[in-house]
Amino acid sequence: MPGLHFYTSNQLEKLTDAFARVLEEPLSSPLIPEFVMIQSLGMKRWLSMELARRFGVWAHCRFLFPNEVVR
Repeated sequence: MPGLHFYTSNQLEKLTDAFARVLEEPLSSPLIPEFVMIQSLGMKRWLSMELARRFGVWAHCRFLFPNEVVR
């Protein structure tokens, strides 16, 4: 379902599970990127590797820091 989704947890694995469930339904076009808000570059790297491990490939995602989202 398109839109803005907020998931909270103090366990990154639970957040990744919830995000992976959202990603199971593809976007309407492969040219539309997924937008993900992150807190650090380390989180970006870890999440990219984890999603690639789960799905076999992970591409065309735009990672944003909170200050880029709330302008």
